[in-house]
Amino acid sequence: MTRWMAKVSLLISCFILLTGCWDSKEVQSINFITAVGIDYVDNQYVAYAQLIDFSSIAKQEGPTSRQASDIWIGRGEGSTLSMAIDDLYQTSQQQTLWTHVKAIVLSKNVLNGRLEDVFNTLLHSGQLRYTPWLYGTEHNITDVLSPSALLNQSAQTIELFEPMKLYKQHSGYEPIRLHQLLDGFREPASVILLPSITNQNQTWYNGDETPPLIRMDGFYVISNGKNQGRVTGKDADGTRFVNYDRVYQYPLYVYSNGSKMPELTLRLNNPKTKIKARKEGNGVTFDLITSVKGAIIEDHDSHRSPHVMEKAAEKQIESEIRNTFEKTKSRKVDSYGFVEHLYRHDLPLWRQAVYKRTNPLEGFKLGKVEVHVKILNASTYKYDE
Repeated sequence: MTRWMAKVSLLISCFILLTGCWDSKEVQSINFITAVGIDYVDNQYVAYAQLIDFSSIAKQEGPTSRQASDIWIGRGEGSTLSMAIDDLYQTSQQQTLWTHVKAIVLSKNVLNGRLEDVFNTLLHSGQLRYTPWLYGTEHNITDVLSPSALLNQSAQTIELFEPMKLYKQHSGYEPIRLHQLLDGFREPASVILLPSITNQNQTWYNGDETPPLIRMDGFYVISNGKNQGRVTGKDADGTRFVNYDRVYQYPLYVYSNGSKMPELTLRLNNPKTKIKARKEGNGVTFDLITSVKGAIIEDHDSHRSPHVMEKAAEKQIESEIRNTFEKTKSRKVDSYGFVEHLYRHDLPLWRQAVYKRTNPLEGFKLGKVEVHVKILNASTYKYDE
């Protein structure tokens, strides 16, 4: 019996030792970086790290009050990015981890020639995942990383960290993750549309104040690891039909006779475009066939048939596609990804018309642009014959 009790005691002692986590730390004893910003100024890298107070993102029955201290921004500087990151650690007070980074914001200076260095350093750390959302900005990174949230909600719910929720409702500028950029970053002809963000808000008010709120305001066209330029506003409209992976829904305003008020508003979704390239003279001509589905949102002429509305929408979309092409081509920006299309589908023509040319877009033209719009909810309306 004594021998049996000794074995039991030994077994219990082993269990006690195994269940101990001697090196564990409470979450409040660790700095979890939630967003990273990187700039390059006066031959120095500047690394920004955003920390969010855990009490502001804890599960609550309702929204909690937001204080300025909810968000802390660290700033490190160095002649290399790793030195700038090390500079952050010196006053961080406790261990800092990068495993929870959900967003990376790059300045225009970084996009113009520093992308290779930045990604080499970030990914060699072994802590950063390949899933953070990626953005570019022309604004002060400190301001962009210190946004407000509507209705005192957690800062973790803003568009910077959860862009797809808003994009599915309003497909303005398509978000991308870090791995999507890396997939084509070193490809000789890939084109990546990197969304641009701002914190300037003139839409939502809190009393007499307009708090800084994150929104996308365009995209940068990245090719061969370099920034070709930023495209915004109406200059970007045609790209939505030609070079987005997925458009969930977006309004199309159809105008006529120079009117400032649209005569028809459709909600478009899931456009698909087929591109065909053909050699023409010393250049390349691209023919496009675009098909898109739509639903009627507003119609200020109830006597119009669905067929007439579809034709008006097709004309509007064709105009946007052509306008975007001409505007971006004049700036040597390939937002439609025509160079990549040639590289993947007609390599001999790519070698002939693109390879080793300083501005291959100069020889590109748009040929036929054929648009097919199908209005899905026309049957719910009655029309006078």
